[in-house]
Amino acid sequence: MKKIVFILSAVLTLHTVLAQPKPDKTVLVDKIILTVGQKIFIQNSMSIESSMSPGMDMSSSTITENTLEVKSISDQNYTLSSTLTKMKMSMNMPGNSPSYDSEKKEDQDSEIGKSMGDKLNKPVDLILDRNTGRVTNTQKKTVDKSGNNGENPMQGMMQFMGDAGGDEAIVEGAFELIPQGKNTGDSWSDSSAAINMKVVKTYVLKSVDGNVARILVNMTLDGVTTVEMQGMQMDVSSTTKSSGEIIVDTLTGRVKKKTILSDVQGNMQIMGQSMPISAKVTTTVMYQ
Repeated sequence: MKKIVFILSAVLTLHTVLAQPKPDKTVLVDKIILTVGQKIFIQNSMSIESSMSPGMDMSSSTITENTLEVKSISDQNYTLSSTLTKMKMSMNMPGNSPSYDSEKKEDQDSEIGKSMGDKLNKPVDLILDRNTGRVTNTQKKTVDKSGNNGENPMQGMMQFMGDAGGDEAIVEGAFELIPQGKNTGDSWSDSSAAINMKVVKTYVLKSVDGNVARILVNMTLDGVTTVEMQGMQMDVSSTTKSSGEIIVDTLTGRVKKKTILSDVQGNMQIMGQSMPISAKVTTTVMYQ
């Protein structure tokens, strides 16, 4: 009798499990979802270990904080305001180890502090396409006529990295739309080109848990740019290969966290001479 009860219980349990509705496919928004007045707080931590020639090794650590605010919404676009609110950096290179903290009053009169004067707490308005997550228009920035341009050693490094800290990159990096119909294990690619620069990205949907997706990304950036660092002009050609993970809210298209490791290889032309350059870059960005 006990055996019969056990068998009936097992059959009923199996029937109940099989009768449960199967979970729906991953819900993916086809456009970025934001509201007027919404703010996104971004903390970007970047460390760089670079070598430009024998005896010219350099390392740096930078932490920046930005605030994005949704100013208005139209059928196709969002108007966002991007504001750099804090910056802390330290750098080690032969004969010089500059540092800067935007919250220290004494640092505001340093060379780096003066060069940051027109950037900190100065909102820049950008137009973001709701359907692509791309910036379509940027407010013209004020030209620095004080003679301090290029005095910030990190400014040259940011140019070298393809303006990784520019307003457009900051805004676009806060959003990631997964193509409709993609499931775990699926991949897709994206490419873009600008003057003397080409970027190719490949994505793989690693996993989805509720409305949180993990995306693996590989990127190759080929570029030629002119960098000004400490008063010297340098022509740089480089290839940057990056890999990392992006965590995304699938219901809004907002990025929650991004971790990227980059390897830079290239050549620099300076004062008629050519020298190899290389760098390892670790970037972690948190979004709230």
